[in-house]
Amino acid sequence: MNTILIDTNIISYILKTATRAKQYAPLLAGNRLAISFATVAELFEWSEI
Repeated sequence: MNTILIDTNIISYILKTATRAKQYAPLLAGNRLAISFATVAELFEWSEI
């Protein structure tokens, strides 16, 4: 199992169930997913808007 660092835009696609998320599903499946502190901060900022 590999660890994949996911950027904010990919998480956004997944959370919003955008059709673009399906493109990434095969690449992410079966791997440990990680996000950076910067991505966490961006998601908190996004949730307040």
